[in-house]
Amino acid sequence: DRFQELAARHAADPTFKFGVEDYIADTPDWAVFGADEEGFDPTDNRHRKKKKHPKYAKFDEEGVPTHDTFNEPLPEEDISKLRIQLEEKKRQIGDDVTVTALRGGEKIIDDASLMFRGLVVIR
Repeated sequence: DRFQELAARHAADPTFKFGVEDYIADTPDWAVFGADEEGFDPTDNRHRKKKKHPKYAKFDEEGVPTHDTFNEPLPEEDISKLRIQLEEKKRQIGDDVTVTALRGGEKIIDDASLMFRGLVVIR
C-alpha cells in the first residue's frame, strides 16, 4: 500500500520526508455518519448475533426513524410520535453532542439524534 511504498523510499533515502496527507485516503460514502450502511462495507457480509435486527432500517436527517425493521415505511402517525420523543430528548440533553470519557477508554456519547439507532428486535 501507499504507506509502505513511502516508508521504503524513506529507508532508502533518509532525506525523503512524507506525511499523513501523502498516503491518506478519502472516507468512503458507506463509512460516513448517517450512511444507510451504518459504517459497514457493503461488499462484506454483516453478521448479526442471535437473530437481532435493527428495529428501524432508515432515518431522516434528524435521526427520526422512517422505515421499520423490514424496510417498510412507518405510518406518519408513528413518525410523529417518534419525532415528539426526539424533541423531548433534545430538551433533556440539548442539541449538542457530548462525549464523556470513562476509565479504560470507554466513552459515553450523548446525542439525541442517535436515540433510536441502537434499538433491536428479535425475529
